[in-house]
Amino acid sequence: MVIKKKISLKIIVIGDSGVGKTSLITQYIDKKFSNQYKATIGADFFTKQEVFDDRLVTMQIWDTAGQERFQSLGVAFYRGADCCVLVYDVTMTSTFKTLDSWRDEFLVQSSPRNPEKFPFIVIGNKCDLDNRAVSVLLTFVTVYLHLKLV
Repeated sequence: MVIKKKISLKIIVIGDSGVGKTSLITQYIDKKFSNQYKATIGADFFTKQEVFDDRLVTMQIWDTAGQERFQSLGVAFYRGADCCVLVYDVTMTSTFKTLDSWRDEFLVQSSPRNPEKFPFIVIGNKCDLDNRAVSVLLTFVTVYLHLKLV
C-alpha cells in the first residue's frame, strides 16, 4: 500500500481517578493488561501509528491524572487537542455522573475553535467486571440527551 497522506492527531483521555484510563491506553498500544493500579502523576503520552486507507495516522494519546489536584495542568495538556475521550467505570455510578464536569472543564481549558462541534468519545470501562452499576441504555440516553456528546 502506498501512503499518500500523513496525519497527526492529539487525543486527550480524561476521567476520574481509577476508571482505567492508563489500562485502556496500554491495552490499545501494547495489547497488555495489568491488575496493579498505579496512579498517573500529571500526564503521560503514548504514540500509536495506524494506516487507514492510504493515510498514515500518528496518534499522540495523552493519559491524564484523574485527581483534582492535577486539573490545573489541563491548559498545557489539552491545548491543540483534536479529540477528547471521556472514560468512566461502569461499576461506579459516581464516575459516570462526573463526565459532564470533565467535558466542561476540558472545553474551558482547551478553548477549541468550535466547542459545539468538538469530537468527544465516551467509553464505559471495566465491562468485564460483574458488578455493573451503569447500564448501556442509561449511558446512551444520558450521553445523547444530556451531554450532547453523540
